[in-house]
Amino acid sequence: MLAACANPPPDKAVYLGPERYRADLFLHDDLLVARSEGVAVTPATIRKHPGNPVLVHDKPWEKGMLNYTCVLHDVDEGVYKMWYQMVTASTDGTRYSACHYAVSQDGVHWEKPAVGLVEHDGSTENNILFVESENVNGTPSYWVIKDYAEPDPARRYKMMRHSWDFQGRAAQLGWSADGVRWTFSEFGNLPGSIDSQNVFFWDRQAGRYVGYFRSHVGGLRSVARATSPDLFHWSRLTTIHSPDENDPPTWHLYTPGIWKLSLARQSYVMVSTGFDEKSHEAYGQLGVSRDGIGWHRFREPFLSLGGENDWDGGAIYTIASETTIDGRTAVFYHGSNTPAHSREGRRGIGIAFLDPGGFVGRTAAQEGYLITHPLRIADDRSRFYLLADVAPGGLIAAELLTTDEVVLDGFSRHDSNAIEGQGDALAIRWRGEANLKQQLREGPVRLKLYLENATVYGFRARRPRTD
Repeated sequence: MLAACANPPPDKAVYLGPERYRADLFLHDDLLVARSEGVAVTPATIRKHPGNPVLVHDKPWEKGMLNYTCVLHDVDEGVYKMWYQMVTASTDGTRYSACHYAVSQDGVHWEKPAVGLVEHDGSTENNILFVESENVNGTPSYWVIKDYAEPDPARRYKMMRHSWDFQGRAAQLGWSADGVRWTFSEFGNLPGSIDSQNVFFWDRQAGRYVGYFRSHVGGLRSVARATSPDLFHWSRLTTIHSPDENDPPTWHLYTPGIWKLSLARQSYVMVSTGFDEKSHEAYGQLGVSRDGIGWHRFREPFLSLGGENDWDGGAIYTIASETTIDGRTAVFYHGSNTPAHSREGRRGIGIAFLDPGGFVGRTAAQEGYLITHPLRIADDRSRFYLLADVAPGGLIAAELLTTDEVVLDGFSRHDSNAIEGQGDALAIRWRGEANLKQQLREGPVRLKLYLENATVYGFRARRPRTD
């Protein structure tokens, strides 16, 4: 838990344009918050789905160890897709990695379609996409995106996996029309000892593809970043985040676990797998960033281990997917009932949910307030809506202020309708006001939020749905 920001720089109006973001998140910094009192920066609470695990390896051809996994929420098709790795050994001791495929209509119930590509025990009625030798490629992993802007339908899906050529280890690009049948580049595209669940995505804020990979600093696994205009030619790998004096001396950032929130302005999330090489504990830690380069990481467990007898009581590996299930922000993870690096025991894929999905909030355990920087709203037909979680007996009240922090007539705390409950679009309303056109046209305004036993994650300025 962090103390809320103090002694901010001189206020500058924050321009909130007409982009269709769901929210402007407060996160951990002072980008939006000018001053606060009685409020602490806190990571959100994440709750595991009671029906976990939602996928296990239970088919005759799924032998060995369930390992790195990628989940894609294909919003265009309204389908969830999964690529997961099974690692197994043959009778001659060679270890193999097989990429398997699963689909779901709701993100919870998964099917393993027969794709007819790889023979197992005389039949191709299985969901194996391809098999490769792990002995050659190091530790393979598969990360997939669907590129909706790609003009060539044959390259709509893009995969990053590990390869090995005259350059040594490398990340290698693959492409597919359907996410099932894949073609790979002849050589590795980004050399490096990066055998982890590396991730990549198109970053509109950066204007290019951004990838996050494993690096090593002082013998500890860390997070590196590289960028590319086309996924074939990459910038130099640069370490951006490492274990430090706030971590145990044997702590590693085993997987990067990073994605950009598409529906929030300037908000990146890291749900990294933290690993202690002494105890072999592995679980999810939460980090947040405004640019994907400088990170604040909370040290307490975010995705915690289950109980001693639970399927995920031994190790948790996070899966860095931006996913929504039934309107709730979901985080997938791979769990086992044995410690990290053990090839024994039960394994599966689980889901955890955040409500209302803000990741990092400003919390008043009793009473507190926060004041935003001046906000210049592009659309004067906008109203304000909060992402918030109000505990029973708590409330949030709001004031609308001038840039000099003078309360506007009719927009005081006492004029405010109390905000209760939980949601990502809780309307701020004042008694007697019909709209904010006059106030927003006259110039920047500030929001002052009074919190009692409540957490607020951010807000959004948009037209009411009824307009």
